[in-house]
Amino acid sequence: MANVWTTRIRALPWGMKELGRALRARLRGEPSLRESALQFVQAQATRGDPESVLRTLDRFARERRFLMNVGDEKGPLLEETVRAVGPAARILELGSFVGYSAILMARHLAVGGCVTSIDINETSSRVSREMAEFAGVADRTQFLTGKSSERIGGLSEPFDIVFLDHWKSLYLSDTQMILERRLLRPDAVVIADNVGPFFGENDYVAWMQNHPDFDSEYKEARVEYQNIEDGVLVSRWTRQVAAD
Repeated sequence: MANVWTTRIRALPWGMKELGRALRARLRGEPSLRESALQFVQAQATRGDPESVLRTLDRFARERRFLMNVGDEKGPLLEETVRAVGPAARILELGSFVGYSAILMARHLAVGGCVTSIDINETSSRVSREMAEFAGVADRTQFLTGKSSERIGGLSEPFDIVFLDHWKSLYLSDTQMILERRLLRPDAVVIADNVGPFFGENDYVAWMQNHPDFDSEYKEARVEYQNIEDGVLVSRWTRQVAAD
């Protein structure tokens, strides 16, 4: 694994390119990034077709402006996990952004399955909700706005899958709160995106890898839509009773 500064130096050309894209969009008076992505999907994708929506968002990220959603390289890892649990899976997502990963997972769900997605940004929640409605998975998703710790405190039913993709500094404290509130079902899977060298050291990784009640596997990957080293930590809850 490359160190953080080596990885970030290698990423400088990409960073400058994305800065230029953002400045051009502002000079042209284009809507915000999230709004632009939604408008692009509404104009280019097929309503009611989750696959079309996801591929259109991938196009937007590559051709227009960078999107920090899970993307098409790491996305199959989420889908594989959802399929393994089954169509009635209950999923908690921290970090909605534009609804990409919620749609990705919800399209594999049926009656009884649901993605509950939390984001502190009101625009993210609204755009994600509209994106999910356009994709035809509104009945399997709900988007809540607020601080993750506050929203987690209001949850009571346990989950089969937890996907961490919000502020990296909150991964550890939010996971600890999830455990304290007994929000994991037996054999639940916790997936943490963006724990590779580009994002710096995260205390969550060592804590989870050393936790006696989780089996964890670090999977090398790349930052969404870029050739920049990243990593995903997949951790399975091994206790056969609810978290305590």
